[in-house]
Amino acid sequence: MILLATDRRQYERDLLHARDTAERGSKDLADVNVALEEQIAKAVAQQLRAEHGLLAEIEVSELREQFIAVLGHDLRNPLAAITSGARLLTKEPLSPRGHEILGLLKDSARRMSGLIDNVLDFARGRLGGGIGLSLARDPLEPLLGQIVAELQVARPDAVIETHYAITEPVECDRVRLGQLVSNLLGNAITHGASAEPIILDARSAAGQFELSISNRGLPIPDEAMAHLFRPFFRGKVRHSQQGLGLGLHIASEIAKAHRGTLTVSSSPEETRFTLRMPCHHGLGDACLGASPGVNAPTPSM
Repeated sequence: MILLATDRRQYERDLLHARDTAERGSKDLADVNVALEEQIAKAVAQQLRAEHGLLAEIEVSELREQFIAVLGHDLRNPLAAITSGARLLTKEPLSPRGHEILGLLKDSARRMSGLIDNVLDFARGRLGGGIGLSLARDPLEPLLGQIVAELQVARPDAVIETHYAITEPVECDRVRLGQLVSNLLGNAITHGASAEPIILDARSAAGQFELSISNRGLPIPDEAMAHLFRPFFRGKVRHSQQGLGLGLHIASEIAKAHRGTLTVSSSPEETRFTLRMPCHHGLGDACLGASPGVNAPTPSM
Protein backbone atom coordinates (compact mmCIF):
# COMPACT_ATOMS: atom_id res chain seq x y z
CA MET A 1 0.00 0.00 0.00
CA ILE A 2 2.90 2.34 0.81
CA LEU A 3 4.37 1.73 -2.64
CA LEU A 4 1.06 2.38 -4.31
CA ALA A 5 0.63 5.71 -2.46
CA THR A 6 4.14 6.77 -3.40
CA ASP A 7 3.57 5.87 -7.03
CA ARG A 8 0.29 7.74 -7.04
CA ARG A 9 1.89 10.92 -5.66
CA GLN A 10 4.68 10.66 -8.25
CA TYR A 11 2.06 10.16 -10.94
CA GLU A 12 0.17 13.26 -9.77
CA ARG A 13 3.40 15.29 -9.71
CA ASP A 14 4.18 14.14 -13.25
CA LEU A 15 0.71 15.16 -14.36
CA LEU A 16 1.08 18.60 -12.81
CA HIS A 17 4.52 19.03 -14.40
CA ALA A 18 3.19 17.94 -17.75
CA ARG A 19 0.26 20.35 -17.45
CA ASP A 20 2.60 23.22 -16.49
CA THR A 21 4.91 22.38 -19.36
CA ALA A 22 1.97 22.28 -21.79
CA GLU A 23 0.65 25.58 -20.49
CA ARG A 24 4.06 27.20 -20.87
CA GLY A 25 4.39 25.70 -24.34
CA SER A 26 0.96 26.97 -25.31
CA LYS A 27 1.83 30.41 -24.04
CA ASP A 28 5.14 30.42 -25.91
CA LEU A 29 3.37 29.21 -29.07
CA ALA A 30 0.74 31.91 -28.68
CA ASP A 31 3.48 34.51 -28.29
CA VAL A 32 5.19 33.20 -31.41
CA ASN A 33 1.93 33.32 -33.37
CA VAL A 34 1.28 36.88 -32.24
CA ALA A 35 4.81 37.92 -33.27
CA LEU A 36 4.41 36.24 -36.64
CA GLU A 37 1.06 37.89 -37.23
CA GLU A 38 2.56 41.28 -36.39
CA GLN A 39 5.47 40.71 -38.81
CA ILE A 40 3.10 39.54 -41.55
CA ALA A 41 0.89 42.59 -41.03
CA LYS A 42 3.93 44.90 -41.24
CA ALA A 43 5.20 43.16 -44.39
CA VAL A 44 1.77 43.41 -46.05
CA ALA A 45 1.53 47.09 -45.15
CA GLN A 46 5.01 47.75 -46.56
CA GLN A 47 4.13 45.84 -49.75
CA LEU A 48 0.94 47.82 -50.19
CA ARG A 49 2.81 51.10 -49.70
CA ALA A 50 5.47 50.01 -52.20
CA GLU A 51 2.86 48.97 -54.77
CA HIS A 52 0.95 52.21 -54.29
CA GLY A 53 4.15 54.21 -54.74
CA LEU A 54 5.11 52.22 -57.84
CA LEU A 55 1.69 52.72 -59.41
CA ALA A 56 1.85 56.43 -58.68
CA GLU A 57 5.35 56.61 -60.18
CA ILE A 58 4.24 54.73 -63.31
CA GLU A 59 1.25 57.04 -63.70
CA VAL A 60 3.41 60.14 -63.34
CA SER A 61 6.00 58.73 -65.77
CA GLU A 62 3.37 57.95 -68.41
CA LEU A 63 1.80 61.37 -67.97
CA ARG A 64 5.19 63.05 -68.35
CA GLU A 65 5.99 61.11 -71.53
CA GLN A 66 2.57 61.84 -73.01
CA PHE A 67 3.12 65.50 -72.21
CA ILE A 68 6.49 65.69 -73.96
CA ALA A 69 5.03 63.84 -76.98
CA VAL A 70 2.19 66.35 -77.29
CA LEU A 71 4.56 69.24 -76.65
CA GLY A 72 6.96 68.04 -79.33
CA HIS A 73 4.14 67.63 -81.84
CA ASP A 74 2.65 71.06 -81.13
CA LEU A 75 6.03 72.78 -81.44
CA ARG A 76 6.29 71.78 -85.08
CA ASN A 77 3.78 74.37 -86.32
CA PRO A 78 5.49 77.51 -84.93
CA LEU A 79 8.85 76.06 -85.92
CA ALA A 80 7.61 75.53 -89.48
CA ALA A 81 6.53 79.19 -89.56
CA ILE A 82 9.97 80.34 -88.38
CA THR A 83 11.71 78.15 -90.96
CA SER A 84 9.46 79.39 -93.77
CA GLY A 85 10.04 83.00 -92.73
CA ALA A 86 13.81 82.48 -92.72
CA ARG A 87 13.60 80.90 -96.17
CA LEU A 88 11.67 83.91 -97.51
CA LEU A 89 14.17 86.33 -96.00
CA THR A 90 17.03 84.69 -97.90
CA LYS A 91 15.45 86.13 -101.08
CA GLU A 92 15.37 89.67 -99.71
CA PRO A 93 18.23 92.18 -99.85
CA LEU A 94 19.94 92.20 -96.46
CA SER A 95 22.90 93.90 -94.88
CA PRO A 96 25.93 91.79 -93.84
CA ARG A 97 24.63 91.95 -90.27
CA GLY A 98 21.21 90.82 -91.51
CA HIS A 99 22.75 87.82 -93.26
CA GLU A 100 24.61 86.94 -90.07
CA ILE A 101 21.44 87.11 -87.98
CA LEU A 102 19.54 85.10 -90.59
CA GLY A 103 22.23 82.40 -90.46
CA LEU A 104 21.91 82.20 -86.69
CA LEU A 105 18.13 82.00 -87.02
CA LYS A 106 18.35 79.12 -89.50
CA ASP A 107 20.88 77.27 -87.34
CA SER A 108 18.63 77.66 -84.29
CA ALA A 109 15.59 76.42 -86.23
CA ARG A 110 17.59 73.43 -87.47
CA ARG A 111 18.68 72.63 -83.93
CA MET A 112 15.13 72.97 -82.62
CA SER A 113 13.92 70.58 -85.31
CA GLY A 114 16.48 68.01 -84.21
CA LEU A 115 15.47 68.39 -80.56
CA ILE A 116 11.79 67.93 -81.40
CA ASP A 117 12.50 64.83 -83.49
CA ASN A 118 14.54 63.31 -80.68
CA VAL A 119 11.83 64.06 -78.12
CA LEU A 120 9.15 62.48 -80.30
CA ASP A 121 11.28 59.40 -81.01
CA PHE A 122 11.96 59.00 -77.30
CA ALA A 123 8.29 59.39 -76.41
CA ARG A 124 7.26 56.86 -79.08
CA GLY A 125 9.73 54.33 -77.74
CA ARG A 126 8.71 54.78 -74.11
CA LEU A 127 4.99 54.75 -74.86
CA GLY A 128 5.20 51.54 -76.87
CA GLY A 129 5.45 52.87 -80.42
CA GLY A 130 9.10 52.01 -80.92
CA ILE A 131 11.53 53.17 -83.60
CA GLY A 132 10.05 52.79 -87.09
CA LEU A 133 11.95 51.32 -90.04
CA SER A 134 11.23 51.38 -93.75
CA LEU A 135 13.92 49.20 -95.32
CA ALA A 136 15.56 49.71 -98.71
CA ARG A 137 18.79 48.81 -100.50
CA ASP A 138 19.59 52.17 -102.07
CA PRO A 139 23.29 53.15 -102.22
CA LEU A 140 24.50 54.65 -98.96
CA GLU A 141 27.40 56.79 -100.17
CA PRO A 142 25.16 59.61 -101.55
CA LEU A 143 23.24 59.70 -98.26
CA LEU A 144 26.39 59.87 -96.16
CA GLY A 145 27.86 62.51 -98.44
CA GLN A 146 24.72 64.63 -98.13
CA ILE A 147 24.83 64.50 -94.32
CA VAL A 148 28.50 65.48 -94.28
CA ALA A 149 27.79 68.37 -96.69
CA GLU A 150 24.91 69.66 -94.55
CA LEU A 151 27.07 69.63 -91.43
CA GLN A 152 29.92 71.34 -93.26
CA VAL A 153 27.53 74.16 -94.21
CA ALA A 154 26.49 74.54 -90.58
CA ARG A 155 30.08 74.23 -89.30
CA PRO A 156 32.46 75.25 -92.09
CA ASP A 157 35.39 75.18 -89.68
CA ALA A 158 34.98 71.42 -89.08
CA VAL A 159 37.14 69.04 -91.13
CA ILE A 160 35.38 65.74 -91.93
CA GLU A 161 37.24 63.02 -93.80
CA THR A 162 35.27 60.14 -95.33
CA HIS A 163 36.43 56.65 -96.27
CA TYR A 164 34.00 54.30 -98.01
CA ALA A 165 34.39 50.60 -98.80
CA ILE A 166 30.73 49.62 -99.17
CA THR A 167 31.18 46.63 -101.49
CA GLU A 168 27.97 44.84 -100.45
CA PRO A 169 24.45 46.37 -100.57
CA VAL A 170 23.14 47.43 -97.17
CA GLU A 171 19.47 47.01 -96.35
CA CYS A 172 18.44 49.77 -93.95
CA ASP A 173 16.14 52.66 -93.24
CA ARG A 174 17.97 55.51 -94.95
CA VAL A 175 16.21 58.22 -92.92
CA ARG A 176 16.93 56.54 -89.61
CA LEU A 177 20.52 55.70 -90.53
CA GLY A 178 20.99 59.31 -91.61
CA GLN A 179 19.62 60.42 -88.25
CA LEU A 180 22.13 58.19 -86.45
CA VAL A 181 25.08 59.43 -88.52
CA SER A 182 24.00 63.06 -88.15
CA ASN A 183 23.80 62.69 -84.38
CA LEU A 184 27.22 61.04 -84.14
CA LEU A 185 28.91 63.54 -86.45
CA GLY A 186 27.31 66.45 -84.59
CA ASN A 187 28.53 64.96 -81.33
CA ALA A 188 32.07 64.64 -82.71
CA ILE A 189 32.04 68.25 -83.96
CA THR A 190 30.78 69.52 -80.61
CA HIS A 191 33.15 67.59 -78.35
CA GLY A 192 36.16 66.89 -80.58
CA ALA A 193 39.31 68.97 -80.93
CA SER A 194 38.52 71.73 -83.42
CA ALA A 195 41.96 71.57 -85.06
CA GLU A 196 41.78 67.83 -85.71
CA PRO A 197 39.80 66.07 -88.47
CA ILE A 198 36.78 63.88 -87.83
CA ILE A 199 36.96 60.51 -89.61
CA LEU A 200 33.87 58.78 -91.01
CA ASP A 201 34.58 55.23 -92.15
CA ALA A 202 31.87 53.01 -93.69
CA ARG A 203 32.39 49.51 -95.06
CA SER A 204 30.44 46.34 -95.76
CA ALA A 205 31.66 42.78 -96.28
CA ALA A 206 30.66 39.21 -95.44
CA GLY A 207 27.09 40.22 -94.64
CA GLN A 208 28.07 42.87 -92.07
CA PHE A 209 27.97 46.66 -92.26
CA GLU A 210 30.24 48.73 -90.06
CA LEU A 211 30.29 52.50 -89.71
CA SER A 212 32.59 54.36 -87.35
CA ILE A 213 33.04 58.03 -86.52
CA SER A 214 36.16 59.06 -84.65
CA ASN A 215 37.56 62.33 -83.38
CA ARG A 216 40.52 63.59 -81.38
CA GLY A 217 40.12 65.49 -78.15
CA LEU A 218 39.63 64.88 -74.47
CA PRO A 219 38.57 61.29 -73.70
CA ILE A 220 35.14 60.56 -72.27
CA PRO A 221 35.46 60.20 -68.46
CA ASP A 222 35.21 56.63 -67.17
CA GLU A 223 32.26 57.50 -64.92
CA ALA A 224 30.31 58.74 -67.97
CA MET A 225 30.95 55.73 -70.22
CA ALA A 226 28.43 53.46 -68.47
CA HIS A 227 25.63 56.04 -68.83
CA LEU A 228 26.42 57.44 -72.27
CA PHE A 229 23.48 55.86 -74.12
CA ARG A 230 20.91 56.48 -71.38
CA PRO A 231 18.20 59.06 -72.07
CA PHE A 232 18.68 62.57 -70.68
CA PHE A 233 22.35 61.90 -69.84
CA ARG A 234 24.54 64.82 -70.84
CA GLY A 235 27.62 64.48 -68.66
CA LYS A 236 29.67 67.62 -68.17
CA VAL A 237 29.16 70.03 -71.06
CA ARG A 238 29.63 73.70 -71.57
CA HIS A 239 26.54 75.87 -71.28
CA SER A 240 26.51 76.55 -75.01
CA GLN A 241 26.53 72.80 -75.73
CA GLN A 242 23.66 71.79 -73.50
CA GLY A 243 20.81 69.77 -74.98
CA LEU A 244 18.31 67.17 -73.87
CA GLY A 245 20.79 64.30 -73.77
CA LEU A 246 18.71 62.20 -76.17
CA GLY A 247 20.89 62.10 -79.30
CA LEU A 248 23.08 59.14 -78.35
CA HIS A 249 20.13 57.30 -76.82
CA ILE A 250 18.11 57.64 -80.03
CA ALA A 251 21.14 56.59 -82.10
CA SER A 252 21.51 53.47 -79.95
CA GLU A 253 17.81 52.64 -80.37
CA ILE A 254 18.11 53.03 -84.16
CA ALA A 255 21.02 50.56 -84.12
CA LYS A 256 18.95 48.09 -82.08
CA ALA A 257 16.02 48.45 -84.50
CA HIS A 258 18.42 47.36 -87.28
CA ARG A 259 19.45 44.35 -85.16
CA GLY A 260 22.80 46.03 -84.62
CA THR A 261 24.88 47.57 -81.87
CA LEU A 262 26.33 51.00 -81.22
CA THR A 263 29.47 50.98 -79.10
CA VAL A 264 32.01 53.56 -78.00
CA SER A 265 35.69 53.50 -77.11
CA SER A 266 37.58 56.51 -75.80
CA SER A 267 41.23 57.13 -75.03
CA PRO A 268 43.58 60.13 -75.08
CA GLU A 269 44.31 59.24 -78.73
CA GLU A 270 40.72 59.19 -80.02
CA THR A 271 37.04 58.69 -79.27
CA ARG A 272 35.29 56.30 -81.64
CA PHE A 273 31.61 55.39 -82.02
CA THR A 274 31.01 52.22 -84.04
CA LEU A 275 27.79 50.90 -85.56
CA ARG A 276 27.70 47.22 -86.52
CA MET A 277 24.67 45.57 -88.08
CA PRO A 278 23.77 42.90 -90.65
CA CYS A 279 23.58 43.97 -94.29
CA HIS A 280 20.33 42.11 -94.88
CA HIS A 281 17.07 42.04 -92.91
CA GLY A 282 14.56 40.72 -95.43
CA LEU A 283 13.10 43.41 -97.65
CA GLY A 284 9.77 44.87 -96.65
CA ASP A 285 8.30 47.42 -94.35
CA ALA A 286 9.57 46.72 -90.84
CA CYS A 287 7.53 49.45 -89.28
CA LEU A 288 7.75 49.23 -85.48
CA GLY A 289 5.58 52.18 -84.69
CA ALA A 290 6.99 55.40 -86.09
CA SER A 291 5.99 56.77 -89.47
CA PRO A 292 8.69 56.24 -92.12
CA GLY A 293 9.78 59.06 -94.33
CA VAL A 294 10.44 61.68 -91.67
CA ASN A 295 13.26 64.05 -92.49
CA ALA A 296 16.45 63.13 -90.69
CA PRO A 297 17.11 65.72 -87.99
CA THR A 298 20.29 67.62 -87.50
CA PRO A 299 22.42 66.60 -84.51
CA SER A 300 21.30 67.52 -81.03
CA MET A 301 22.83 65.91 -78.00
